[in-house]
Amino acid sequence: MKKVMMILKIILILSFFILFFTHSDSVKNIVQPSDTEKKIKLIIAGDSNFRPFEYIDENGQYVGFNVDIMKAVAEAMGIEIQFVPMAWANAIAALENGEVDAIQGMSATKIRKAKYLFTQPTIIQSHSIFTLKDRVDLNRIEDLKGLKVAYQHGDVLEEQIRQMPHIIPVPYSYQANCLDALLAQEVDAFVGNKQSAIYYLNSINRIKDVRIIEEPMNETTYGPATLPRNSFVYNILEEGLSTIKLDGTYDRIYRKWFGDVLSSGYFIAQNFIRYTAIGVTLALLIVLPLSIWNKQLHTQVAKRTAELENANKHLREYQEKIYRLAYYDPVTELPNRILFMEKVNEAIAKMEHGRKLAVMHLDLDRFKYINEHLGYDTGDEILKLTGNRLNELVGEEGFVAASGGDEYLILLNNTTDISKIDSMADKILKSYSNYFGYKDYKLYMTASIGIAVCPDAGMDSSTLLKNAENALYEAKKMGGNSFFKYNEQLSERVRDNLVILNELRQAVSRKEFVLYYQPRYDLATHRIAGMEALIRWNNPNRGLLTPDLFIPLAEETGLIFPLGEWVLREACLQNKKWIDMGYEPKRVFVNISARQFLDDNFPDTVSNILRETQLDPKYLGIEITESIVISDIEHTTSILNQFKELDIFVSIDDFGTGYSSLKYISEMNVDEIKIDKSFIWGLENNKKNRAIVKTIILLAQHFNLLVTAEGIETENQLKIVKEYGSHLGQGFYFSKPVPAEELENMFCQQPYKPIG
Repeated sequence: MKKVMMILKIILILSFFILFFTHSDSVKNIVQPSDTEKKIKLIIAGDSNFRPFEYIDENGQYVGFNVDIMKAVAEAMGIEIQFVPMAWANAIAALENGEVDAIQGMSATKIRKAKYLFTQPTIIQSHSIFTLKDRVDLNRIEDLKGLKVAYQHGDVLEEQIRQMPHIIPVPYSYQANCLDALLAQEVDAFVGNKQSAIYYLNSINRIKDVRIIEEPMNETTYGPATLPRNSFVYNILEEGLSTIKLDGTYDRIYRKWFGDVLSSGYFIAQNFIRYTAIGVTLALLIVLPLSIWNKQLHTQVAKRTAELENANKHLREYQEKIYRLAYYDPVTELPNRILFMEKVNEAIAKMEHGRKLAVMHLDLDRFKYINEHLGYDTGDEILKLTGNRLNELVGEEGFVAASGGDEYLILLNNTTDISKIDSMADKILKSYSNYFGYKDYKLYMTASIGIAVCPDAGMDSSTLLKNAENALYEAKKMGGNSFFKYNEQLSERVRDNLVILNELRQAVSRKEFVLYYQPRYDLATHRIAGMEALIRWNNPNRGLLTPDLFIPLAEETGLIFPLGEWVLREACLQNKKWIDMGYEPKRVFVNISARQFLDDNFPDTVSNILRETQLDPKYLGIEITESIVISDIEHTTSILNQFKELDIFVSIDDFGTGYSSLKYISEMNVDEIKIDKSFIWGLENNKKNRAIVKTIILLAQHFNLLVTAEGIETENQLKIVKEYGSHLGQGFYFSKPVPAEELENMFCQQPYKPIG
């Protein structure tokens, strides 16, 4: 009887194990915002078959860890997210082509960090080699020689796999296809994401047929990624991730998909325990009438216990990695944004009446040039040195954290003297007069700082960080090497910009934009020689808006790319239409923003639009500002050479406002300069302006460059520029910017009345 009772107890215990290890927490239901008209909408790409991170399930629903994370971010930030599942290689192409705003999950390798902008990670990913269990000849990477090795096309290790000596690489669109091929013995091994592979093998009950070669290929952080130009998208996702990690949503989603750990030891132990428990229970039920208890059961339980202990060891190790990942920056080893926000909230809770604390957001000015010219290893070392320097400067007065990339966060705690905050900011900026020494380099840098003071700029970490970041943008606008404190005026401007930004994102899809054209006149023939296309926004609430009210926001958020392409295409279509109608062919000029021009793919974009619209390239003119020309001489020269090959006319706009040399510009493939209107407006009463304009025109003629005087408003201004030798003129004296139909009528009119 005692033996029977003992066996019944064991059955109950094992039944508990079955229930415990097969249990999965549910994640809270995340509802998409219903009022999408007022929500910011992000288009997010992801793999359509990458379990458990993202995949289309049997019901046709797009689900997974990444999908739940993005839905939680959308709810936390009050935005809408449209998911676009596709093959992984296609997702990368869609991001680079600007078809989507971000990819919801990507491994952050050094090469990818150079190309994409990663948010804080959501998990640690690792790659391993998988083979069939009975393949005893495969134990190391070297054993893959001469064998067929499957991998997912576009995988983070694709290049490394393809360069392995003497292997036969076999790419598949999806990782599940790779594993199916391995199980079908169509390939000898598979190299890929360890966590996803184990999850898939468990889901089809084939984990027992596969062996993992315990020689990890790599280990990387993993999370959402966008392009560097999409800073607005990055900021939304970054803040959203911080929010859901602080409020516990992230933990619930993690446990839903991975339990308490994400490692092969856990999954294998989980299956061992589940199936062993079921098997032993059934065996006991069978032998219960016989009351047989043998040593084999003890041996089996001991074996499974040892396996469980081994899995727990992996669990502890992985939990340590998760903690470092969750709270520390992998490059600088400083606390990260998550831990910083917790410290800020703790400091606010302890802050005494009448005292203040400050959050500083520091960004290194033009840090990308170090990465581009000295390499990312050097860049990482400079980031570490910067963190060390900030810790030394701040000391016990505050708390320093890394915010990703070349940005840092500083908490100055519990002060009554606001001047101490300014003094610390000034102290930090002055410290950059001392160079950073690394290897043989002496690197001088500057920084910009945005400051938000509690309680004036917010009473919680999220608000303070957001306002410090807004203040940082203002410091950047001041030219860098400066700091700016958040104030009420900035708060109102930020709110207005946010409203305009939401309307702007909708306007792109609603096609609320229209082109106006301002004619350019040949001062010798008095006839229209060309026209400049100028965008206007027909805002249903605010009326017709000029570019200065929305183009800066479009540049900041990356909307300038679809908007700029629309302007270019529309201008080319309209000019081709005029030519086909029989009007004398003229050149249409389009203003190009800095972000468009600095995009390596821009010449291809222009070429494709010309091909699509069938406009002869010689009837298109590109206008770029003088500041763009001198920002990156090497890049500018390369782009201009490509335009020259296409036979596109290039004009330097706003000439005279920068620091470029006319001789230097003449050596590039530039056809024309436009004298900035500020010089033209002062011609009648300012001798200095006259001397400048006259000199520019003489030098331009010497270098065989055409000259257009823009901003002509009076007959006297026209008389002066014509006397000095300007070839063309543009301004309100001739015509304000007008719709296409009105300009068409002007083509048929007599030329403007000559002077005298």
